[in-house]
Formats: sequence, structure tokens, C-alpha cells
Amino acid sequence: MKLYMGLFFAAICMPLASIAGICSLEFGYVPEFRQALGIGVLVGSVMLLVALILFLAGIPSTLRRLRAQANSSN
Repeated sequence: MKLYMGLFFAAICMPLASIAGICSLEFGYVPEFRQALGIGVLVGSVMLLVALILFLAGIPSTLRRLRAQANSSN
């Protein structure tokens, strides 16, 4: 499940990062477009980092499941 969550977060990372930047500019949290772009980059980077951690955490269980299926088919 962690593997799929990592892929899901990686897929929705860029739309959410751009929405975060746009909303920070529109709601007045930052006064300039460059700072709003920085907020978007920050949100995107954090989401990609979380996605990478979840993806890497899900690999061992996926490998165990694949080995069990390969051994049962022999």
C-alpha cells in the first residue's frame, strides 16, 4: 500500500504545488509572484520527498510478495 501511496503523492505533487503558490498569492500571504513561486516549489519538494520515502518504504514488502508468488507457482 505504501508503494501505491508514494506513486499517488508523486502524481498529485505538481498540481497541488501550483495551487498552493497561487492561493498564497491570492490570499495575501506573500506580496510578490516570485515568493508565490517559492511557496509552490517548497510544497512540491516536500511532497516529492514524502512520496519518495513512501515509495522506498513499500519496496521490501512488494519484493516479498513477488517472491512468495514466484515460489508458489513452481
